[in-house]
Amino acid sequence: MKKAINKGIILGIIIVIIIIGITGGLYYYYYGPSGKVYVYLTDPGNTSFVNIYLTITSIQAHSTKGWVTISNKTETVLLSSTPQLIASSNLPPGNYTEVRFVVQSVTITLANSLNVSATLPSNVFKVPITNGLNIKPGGHEYLTISVGPHLTLTGNGNYILRPIIIAISSNNPPS
Repeated sequence: MKKAINKGIILGIIIVIIIIGITGGLYYYYYGPSGKVYVYLTDPGNTSFVNIYLTITSIQAHSTKGWVTISNKTETVLLSSTPQLIASSNLPPGNYTEVRFVVQSVTITLANSLNVSATLPSNVFKVPITNGLNIKPGGHEYLTISVGPHLTLTGNGNYILRPIIIAISSNNPPS
C-alpha cells in the first residue's frame, strides 16, 4: 500500500513539473526576453502654416502574433522637422510590419497666429513599416513616423488634414 501511495505522489509531482515546463515554455515563446522600441514623430516641413499639433491616444505595432500596444498615453505633439520621441516600450521579439496610431484631434496654427481645428479622413492610421521592425531580445530599435501634412482648405473655411505617412525602422536613433 505504501508503494502505491509513493508511486501516486511521484506521478503527481512529475505531472506538475511537466505542466510547469509547458506553461513556462509557452510564456517564454510569447513573452520571452523583450527588445525595446523607441517611436519618433517628424514632419518633413511645410510653409503654408506655422504649427500642427496632433493629439495621439494610442500607438500599436503588428506582427504575426497580432497587435501589441506600444503606448496608450494621450499626448499632444507638435510636428517638427526635428524627430521627437513620443513613446518607448518593450516588445516581444519578432518582425513587426505595420504601425497603427490613433489621432484624437488636430490643431493648426496658421501664419497669422490663428489656431484652427482640422478634421481627418480617419482618426486611425495603419502604416506599413519600411523594411519591417525587427525586435531582438535585449536589442533596441528605432521607429520614425514621418507625417507629411497635406492640408486642404474647404470652400466653407474648414481645414482637412490628409497626411502622407511613412514609417521607417532603424538600428540608430533618427537625427
